[in-house]
Amino acid sequence: MLIDTVTLPKDERTYLELGSLYERHGYALYKMKKFEEYSLYLDNKNFLGSESVLTFQGFGGKLMALKPDVTLSIVKNARVPEKGSLRLYYRESVYRTERGGTDFKEINQMGLECIGALTGADVREICALAAESLALIDGEFVFAVSHMGYLSALIDECGVKEADKHKVIECVRARNAHDLSSAAGEGADTGRIAEIIQADTEFADALALLKSCAAGSGTRSAADELGALYDSFAGTPYRDRIRLDLSIVNDVDYYNGIIFQGYVSRVPKPILSGGRYDGLLSRIGREQGAMGFALNLGELNAFYPRGKEAAL
Repeated sequence: MLIDTVTLPKDERTYLELGSLYERHGYALYKMKKFEEYSLYLDNKNFLGSESVLTFQGFGGKLMALKPDVTLSIVKNARVPEKGSLRLYYRESVYRTERGGTDFKEINQMGLECIGALTGADVREICALAAESLALIDGEFVFAVSHMGYLSALIDECGVKEADKHKVIECVRARNAHDLSSAAGEGADTGRIAEIIQADTEFADALALLKSCAAGSGTRSAADELGALYDSFAGTPYRDRIRLDLSIVNDVDYYNGIIFQGYVSRVPKPILSGGRYDGLLSRIGREQGAMGFALNLGELNAFYPRGKEAAL
């Protein structure tokens, strides 16, 4: 029986289209439990970006939690081959507060994870899938890219002490060039960081600036990776939708490479986020690569009407 996808709610229609897209690229659907031991989230609270977790007492006295995140569950439970990579996609609910909020919400997510021996081609394909996922929702999307490896290396090159790195990263997140020098502490030269966070995000111009500010192997390598990503979008309908914005930051202990956020025209906050998080696997004793992204599908029905008028 054929399904009339036009009459489905926006999130359901998008779910079917995304599932088909990911399966064509070798990703298998992964199902998981609704809860995990609370210690998994307590040990990785910086990865979550929040300490707010719904907990309950399980049988045997263990403290359990309704999962606030899918990636941690996949990393903990999925069996990754010794060679090659594991490719999974999911549609799950997570339970957490939004940034700055206090009320817990059930959030319907869909996303994918690639774990194992990642190549540069894998990284670029995941970014392409993220862009194509956004295009299925709204052709007027923006795909904003950053690189935690570049930012971390640049901070080191500028002479910022370890104790001051977090404050500098928060200034970068806020595009706060005014307080950057005081946050970096005595002896640090933050001129290049200030120049970058005040620059335009048009990809080609921003990339040229990042290359001109790169003085070491870490920043040069990261800039080259960003250049290869941009080149990979040549000839696609998405190249003009990509921006390079180093103010997009995640925890440097977990994220080590390309990271990104995705925006669509009717939703006033990012609807997609992801990136490379090898650091998470290192923390649990696995020296493998990992990258993925998640879409917050629950936002769609609030901003996109149901029916034929919602087709984009």
